[in-house]
Amino acid sequence: VSHRWSAKFGEYPAGDPELHHVAGSIYAEEHDTYEAERHLLLGTKDSPEVLLKMEYAWYKEGDAHMAPHFAARAILPYLLVGNVRAANTCYRLFTSALSSDSPNLGVQDVSSASSDVRIFPSLPLLNFLGLLLLAIQRGAPEVYKGLVSKYATQVNEAEVWAEPLEMIAEMYFGIQKPRQSNPLMDMMSGFFGGGGAPQQQPQRRGLRGVDAPAPAGLD
Repeated sequence: VSHRWSAKFGEYPAGDPELHHVAGSIYAEEHDTYEAERHLLLGTKDSPEVLLKMEYAWYKEGDAHMAPHFAARAILPYLLVGNVRAANTCYRLFTSALSSDSPNLGVQDVSSASSDVRIFPSLPLLNFLGLLLLAIQRGAPEVYKGLVSKYATQVNEAEVWAEPLEMIAEMYFGIQKPRQSNPLMDMMSGFFGGGGAPQQQPQRRGLRGVDAPAPAGLD
């Protein structure tokens, strides 16, 4: 209730970040991951570390090849709310923990004066996330297009990434996906319920089964 009050009467449209951080931290301690994600994404500069620790602990319960998907649960939503710094923090913390815990992955550090990208030969989608953050930092749409082309097979298999990546492409690189339908027909079908069904929302697919929702903030 308190964060709703602060959203209505305070200076933060989404509610006070401090309240979101506290609420998200409590939910994280209680292992209520979806509620924790919702709040921490709107929290403070300390929230990314709390969120990432929760995602990493969740990842450790399952299969090693799922690492990129748990990293993405923090990185992609932070990009969608415009918090590039938090997205980079989450990437750095996740890859640091992963390379420390799993030296057999053969990680390669690719560093420059302004960025650090860790390359994991066996985890292409994690490499994609690191290079995506680098492309955003440089404001390089051509680099983004090259990335999407290079990792097309893996990205297409990660179905829940499709919509957030379309939004990220538009937000950071000005790349709009061409509409496949007629806007006027969409509007008319919305009014009258006929003439071609309105576009349906993608089904919420989980990382481990159909019952888990997509990453918080992507709805």
